[in-house]
Amino acid sequence: MQLMIQSGDLGPKWFHVALRTLVLLASSNTMLKSHQIAEKMGEDPTFVRKILSKLSKSGYVTAQGGRYGGYQLSKSPGEITVKDVYQALGDSEATPFYTVPSTGVEYFIAQMISHAETRFQEELKQFTIQQLLDQKDARRKS
Repeated sequence: MQLMIQSGDLGPKWFHVALRTLVLLASSNTMLKSHQIAEKMGEDPTFVRKILSKLSKSGYVTAQGGRYGGYQLSKSPGEITVKDVYQALGDSEATPFYTVPSTGVEYFIAQMISHAETRFQEELKQFTIQQLLDQKDARRKS
Protein backbone atom coordinates (compact mmCIF):
# COMPACT_ATOMS: atom_id res chain seq x y z
CA MET A 1 0.00 0.00 0.00
CA GLN A 2 1.36 3.36 -1.00
CA LEU A 3 1.00 5.77 1.89
CA MET A 4 2.01 8.95 0.16
CA ILE A 5 2.58 9.81 -3.46
CA GLN A 6 5.91 11.49 -3.88
CA SER A 7 7.05 13.86 -6.58
CA GLY A 8 7.64 11.88 -9.75
CA ASP A 9 5.39 8.96 -8.79
CA LEU A 10 2.84 7.89 -11.37
CA GLY A 11 0.24 6.81 -8.81
CA PRO A 12 -1.54 3.45 -8.97
CA LYS A 13 -0.47 1.31 -11.90
CA TRP A 14 -3.99 1.00 -13.34
CA PHE A 15 -4.28 4.79 -13.38
CA HIS A 16 -1.11 5.68 -15.26
CA VAL A 17 -1.49 2.75 -17.66
CA ALA A 18 -5.02 3.93 -18.50
CA LEU A 19 -3.88 7.52 -19.06
CA ARG A 20 -0.89 6.48 -21.16
CA THR A 21 -3.12 4.12 -23.18
CA LEU A 22 -5.54 6.93 -23.97
CA VAL A 23 -2.67 9.20 -25.04
CA LEU A 24 -1.38 6.48 -27.37
CA LEU A 25 -4.84 6.01 -28.86
CA ALA A 26 -5.28 9.78 -29.22
CA SER A 27 -1.98 10.08 -31.08
CA SER A 28 -2.69 7.21 -33.48
CA ASN A 29 -4.32 7.60 -36.88
CA THR A 30 -5.26 3.92 -36.93
CA MET A 31 -6.78 1.42 -34.55
CA LEU A 32 -4.26 -0.14 -32.20
CA LYS A 33 -4.28 -3.72 -30.98
CA SER A 34 -3.89 -4.36 -27.27
CA HIS A 35 -0.56 -6.14 -27.76
CA GLN A 36 0.79 -3.11 -29.66
CA ILE A 37 -0.23 -0.79 -26.83
CA ALA A 38 1.23 -3.13 -24.21
CA GLU A 39 4.50 -3.42 -26.12
CA LYS A 40 4.88 0.36 -26.53
CA MET A 41 4.33 0.85 -22.80
CA GLY A 42 6.25 -2.19 -21.58
CA GLU A 43 3.17 -3.59 -19.85
CA ASP A 44 1.48 -6.99 -19.66
CA PRO A 45 -1.02 -7.37 -22.55
CA THR A 46 -3.63 -8.99 -20.28
CA PHE A 47 -3.47 -6.04 -17.88
CA VAL A 48 -3.82 -3.59 -20.78
CA ARG A 49 -6.83 -5.53 -22.14
CA LYS A 50 -8.56 -5.32 -18.74
CA ILE A 51 -8.07 -1.57 -18.72
CA LEU A 52 -9.25 -1.25 -22.32
CA SER A 53 -12.34 -3.28 -21.46
CA LYS A 54 -13.27 -0.88 -18.63
CA LEU A 55 -12.57 2.14 -20.82
CA SER A 56 -14.73 0.62 -23.54
CA LYS A 57 -17.62 -0.09 -21.12
CA SER A 58 -17.38 3.52 -19.94
CA GLY A 59 -17.64 4.81 -23.51
CA TYR A 60 -14.17 6.33 -23.88
CA VAL A 61 -12.77 3.64 -26.18
CA THR A 62 -14.29 1.73 -29.08
CA ALA A 63 -13.28 -1.89 -29.55
CA GLN A 64 -13.55 -3.66 -32.87
CA GLY A 65 -12.84 -7.37 -33.12
CA GLY A 66 -11.30 -9.25 -35.97
CA ARG A 67 -8.12 -9.29 -37.96
CA TYR A 68 -8.25 -5.59 -38.77
CA GLY A 69 -9.80 -4.57 -35.48
CA GLY A 70 -8.34 -2.90 -32.46
CA TYR A 71 -9.05 0.05 -30.22
CA GLN A 72 -9.59 3.75 -30.81
CA LEU A 73 -10.94 6.68 -28.85
CA SER A 74 -14.72 7.09 -28.86
CA LYS A 75 -14.54 10.77 -27.89
CA SER A 76 -12.18 13.56 -28.68
CA PRO A 77 -9.19 13.79 -26.30
CA GLY A 78 -10.42 17.19 -25.12
CA GLU A 79 -13.69 15.69 -23.91
CA ILE A 80 -12.09 13.07 -21.66
CA THR A 81 -10.97 14.38 -18.30
CA VAL A 82 -8.49 12.64 -16.05
CA LYS A 83 -11.32 12.50 -13.50
CA ASP A 84 -13.41 10.54 -16.03
CA VAL A 85 -10.64 7.96 -16.31
CA TYR A 86 -10.18 7.78 -12.55
CA GLN A 87 -13.88 7.18 -12.01
CA ALA A 88 -14.15 4.65 -14.85
CA LEU A 89 -11.35 2.49 -13.50
CA GLY A 90 -11.21 3.28 -9.80
CA ASP A 91 -12.08 0.62 -7.29
CA SER A 92 -14.99 1.99 -5.29
CA GLU A 93 -14.90 -0.68 -2.58
CA ALA A 94 -14.85 1.35 0.60
CA THR A 95 -15.45 0.24 4.17
CA PRO A 96 -18.55 1.93 5.60
CA PHE A 97 -17.77 3.40 9.03
CA TYR A 98 -20.67 1.55 10.66
CA THR A 99 -19.38 -1.91 9.67
CA VAL A 100 -16.35 -1.91 11.97
CA PRO A 101 -16.19 -2.04 15.78
CA SER A 102 -16.47 1.51 17.08
CA THR A 103 -13.63 3.38 18.71
CA GLY A 104 -15.52 6.65 18.39
CA VAL A 105 -13.58 8.16 15.48
CA GLU A 106 -14.81 6.14 12.50
CA TYR A 107 -17.39 8.70 11.35
CA PHE A 108 -14.82 11.50 11.47
CA ILE A 109 -12.31 9.39 9.52
CA ALA A 110 -15.00 8.68 6.90
CA GLN A 111 -15.76 12.41 6.59
CA MET A 112 -12.07 13.27 6.31
CA ILE A 113 -11.46 10.69 3.57
CA SER A 114 -14.61 11.71 1.70
CA HIS A 115 -13.54 15.37 1.78
CA ALA A 116 -10.03 14.52 0.53
CA GLU A 117 -11.41 12.31 -2.24
CA THR A 118 -13.78 15.06 -3.40
CA ARG A 119 -10.94 17.59 -3.55
CA PHE A 120 -8.69 15.09 -5.36
CA GLN A 121 -11.34 14.43 -8.02
CA GLU A 122 -11.99 18.15 -8.44
CA GLU A 123 -8.28 18.59 -9.17
CA LEU A 124 -8.32 15.73 -11.71
CA LYS A 125 -11.29 17.33 -13.49
CA GLN A 126 -9.07 20.22 -14.57
CA PHE A 127 -6.97 18.02 -16.89
CA THR A 128 -7.85 16.29 -20.16
CA ILE A 129 -6.29 13.65 -22.35
CA GLN A 130 -5.72 16.43 -24.91
CA GLN A 131 -3.50 18.26 -22.41
CA LEU A 132 -1.46 15.09 -21.86
CA LEU A 133 -1.17 14.65 -25.62
CA ASP A 134 -0.06 18.28 -25.97
CA GLN A 135 2.63 17.72 -23.32
CA LYS A 136 3.85 14.66 -25.19
CA ASP A 137 4.04 16.60 -28.45
CA ALA A 138 5.79 19.57 -26.78
CA ARG A 139 8.45 17.28 -25.27
CA ARG A 140 9.01 15.63 -28.65
CA LYS A 141 9.66 19.04 -30.27
CA SER A 142 12.13 20.21 -27.64
